This record gives sequence, structure tokens and C-alpha cells, in this order.
Amino acid sequence: VIVEAIDLRNSLERTAIEESNKYGAPHIRPIILFQAQPKSEDESVTFEKLKENLKSIGIPEEQIAIKTANINELNGIDLMSPGCKIRYIITINALKEGWDCPFAYVLASLANRTSRIDVEQILGRILRQPHQRKYNNKLLNMSYVLTSSSDFSTTLDSILDGLNTAGFSRNDCRVVRTNTLDNLTESNSNENNDTTWSFLKANFVN
Repeated sequence: VIVEAIDLRNSLERTAIEESNKYGAPHIRPIILFQAQPKSEDESVTFEKLKENLKSIGIPEEQIAIKTANINELNGIDLMSPGCKIRYIITINALKEGWDCPFAYVLASLANRTSRIDVEQILGRILRQPHQRKYNNKLLNMSYVLTSSSDFSTTLDSILDGLNTAGFSRNDCRVVRTNTLDNLTESNSNENNDTTWSFLKANFVN
């Protein structure tokens, strides 16, 4: 999930730069929200471990910020500023409500969450469209969720069912289960339902 999320974010940033160069779109710096497990969970990926993992694979420390109940490295930082370096935010539950950044495109959840309210609230943090406009490249008009947690994905399924019942079509929000995000296309997205999956990807039209 970590590696796929980073690859996806990098691809989105390249797309945003191309969108700006070709069409004069305003600055976008896609951000990943990493949701870690609480420290009380044995063998879980806590925010400290996750930050060290990111640094060990070459992510500069200045691009990483932690926002938990006790640590707030986002205090006083304007995430929308072109000069801001932050591309990765690690949290547990601190961003569930009352936090907003339109540059947050990707939610990578490493936590097991069964509460529908918890999942809805963290999901809501990535549903703002940057600069409130539609972009020529459709990848910039969607949000993305990746998780390896069966608990989280089951809860997400029930949320999507509720959205469909409320009038949102499958073109507005959908879930694709796949072993990898490589080679994922519209044509094969419905062929992966019987595949043993390790990643869950959900796209939401903003």
C-alpha cells in the first residue's frame, strides 16, 4: 500500500505539472494521507515506524508531517502555498473532522477500521476539488483510497452502497479490487472481483 500510494502520488504530481504547462491550471501538489494504526496495536505500522519507512526509501523529511492528537507538525503551515514542501501527512485519527486540504488526493490506510463513521470522516478529508474546478485530465478530478485492511474495505463497501442508494451512480464512485495498480484500466476493472486482493482502490469524483 505504501509503495503503490507513493507511485500514484508521483504520477498525479506529474499530471498536475503537465496540466499547468498545457492549460494554465493553477498549482497542485498532491498529498497522501497515511492513516497508521494506534501505538497500542502489536506489530502495527505506527506513525513513527511509517515515517522511518518513508525516509528509508528516500522521501525527504521536509516532505513528511505528522498530525496526531499529541503531535502537530502542520501548525502554522499553509499547505496550499506553492512553496510548501509537504507531500505526505501521517495521522491516526486526528484528521477525522475539522481538517481540510484540497491537495489531499490519496488516502492510504494501514489501519483496521470497522466504524462506518470513522471511515466516512477520514474519507471526507480527500474529497475537496483543488481550486474548485474541473481539469482536462480526469485523473485530477478523482480521489483515491488504497488499503490492505479487509475491515476497512468491508466498511467502505457499505458506505459506497449507501451512496449508490442515495442516487450516486457507479460512475461517481466505485471500488476495484486488484493485486496491483499496474495495468488497471476501465476495460479490466470488473474482471478482478475473484482475485485474491491486497489493495483496494476507490475513486470518487470530486
